[in-house]
Amino acid sequence: MTASGQTSRISADPVAEMAGLRGRTNEKWRRHGSEVLPASIAEMDFPVATEVRAAIGARLAASDIGYAFSYTQDSPAQRAVSQWLTSRFDWPVLPNHIVFYADVMRVMEAGIEAFSAPGDAVVTDVPAYPSFFEAVRERGREIVGNPMVLRDGRWQVDLAGLERAFRDGARAYLLCSPHNPTGEVHSVAELTRIAELARAHRVTVLCDEVHSPLIYPGRRHVPFASLPAAREVRTLTAVSASKGWNIAGLKCAFGIPGDRAVAEALMAQPARMRDGVGILGAAASEAAFTVGDRWLGETMGYLDGNRRLLAGLIAAELPEIRHHRPESTYLAWLDCRRIADRLGEDDLTGRVLREANLAVTDGALFGSPGFLRLNFATPRPLVEETVRRLAVGLAATERPEIAVAVAHH
Repeated sequence: MTASGQTSRISADPVAEMAGLRGRTNEKWRRHGSEVLPASIAEMDFPVATEVRAAIGARLAASDIGYAFSYTQDSPAQRAVSQWLTSRFDWPVLPNHIVFYADVMRVMEAGIEAFSAPGDAVVTDVPAYPSFFEAVRERGREIVGNPMVLRDGRWQVDLAGLERAFRDGARAYLLCSPHNPTGEVHSVAELTRIAELARAHRVTVLCDEVHSPLIYPGRRHVPFASLPAAREVRTLTAVSASKGWNIAGLKCAFGIPGDRAVAEALMAQPARMRDGVGILGAAASEAAFTVGDRWLGETMGYLDGNRRLLAGLIAAELPEIRHHRPESTYLAWLDCRRIADRLGEDDLTGRVLREANLAVTDGALFGSPGFLRLNFATPRPLVEETVRRLAVGLAATERPEIAVAVAHH
């Protein structure tokens, strides 16, 4: 990461790293007390790309920070997304077919409202991003969970279960691709079969592809709507630079309708559903998608090192945990059911927070009790400290000394 300068800024001292990050005002670093190491909320602890900072700085220098004009048909941000999709995934999408939204969940919510009715069943794979459950239930729909299966060391969609759900009358399917929290990158064969099932049962597929920039070597992300098999499927795809370039607070995402009928349905919704796009978010997204590749490549290289380190440390220090290295994202999905059974403990998240001052995300929120989700997008010394604290918390042996050191740094 020489260009972004990230490695040169990383200390070998976890106390120093935590003290530096503690000055941030984002939710990740402010939700808990100063002694807690947060590894829960899906944000990265790295410096923002120079190109993104420059784009934001240019807007500030020009005092151009008013309301975003997000109803344009051919903005620089839309062109940037179009170019990115074509160059990265060989998926040609015209700029004026791309719709601005404030964030990815706004896109998914728009799709739920447009293509299902109160009382309808909406399917998603479990474990699932918790906001999927909330978005479906808040709109009076029934959420149907389709448990994923672990096969050959990879989390995969249970296609037989999905077919049953579709056959039973589901109207829409929320597809998270790449998948949060397992990190699975769906294969072409898997996605093609999903498309065949959706076409056969007239199910709308709403695709959250926000993690698509974050793919590790050996895997390839294929946008669902780009597949030949999906051409006769009603689709709406959500993309954003928010996860890939760590700019979620700038509020900018994009919805890509699969055809004119989908676009017309979105445009028929109240304009407030598309409000809230940040003008700085649009500028940052344009920069990320056009000149952010080098930073992204360097960051993925560092994350890959963290991913490997984490897998090795868990195997050595916490062999009861079943963990499969994610194929994308910076999130580890940890099967801690053996430990939960041994301890007779349902609330592992609370135990780890209480005993080791470590914040992780409870798998029950994703529909999978006994699992934990852990964010490893942080300086490497903190990855090591995270595992140390996790071991302390799950064994409840002794409290980590660093908690006191950081609180008084």
